[in-house]
Amino acid sequence: MELATLLWALGDLPAAMAGTGELALGPAPWVLLPLGNLQLFWTPDLPVPKARLRLLSGPWFLWLDLPPPRIALGRAPAYALVALVRGPEGVNLAWELPAAPWLSVYGSLGSVLGCGFRVRCHPVWGELFVKGGELSLWAGLSLSF
Repeated sequence: MELATLLWALGDLPAAMAGTGELALGPAPWVLLPLGNLQLFWTPDLPVPKARLRLLSGPWFLWLDLPPPRIALGRAPAYALVALVRGPEGVNLAWELPAAPWLSVYGSLGSVLGCGFRVRCHPVWGELFVKGGELSLWAGLSLSF
């Protein structure tokens, strides 16, 4: 559940900024379903989906997550993606740096610390994520409607 929580809390930055969807398989499967400026996040641990509302799109991105109330302001300077996120858990800086079209490193600094590597062969992706000294493996599918 660690990655699902991190991605919801801090935003899977490419998906949050582009408003696309994701389907992930791993320790706790989850889905991010795009509906225009609204994205619904659901994992089997949640009785009802959570909502992400995109309030502003590029070059600055602003989104609001409910519940809990969380706001994120993001930007894509050059090839990097960064977002400052303020929520109940505190303030975090989420970031993603694409090293190549098929490889990126991402993570979070602040109240949530973690780092991972993502490999893509669109629309399929795989990730290694480290948080608190624990490694988790994930795979998924990007959804574009």
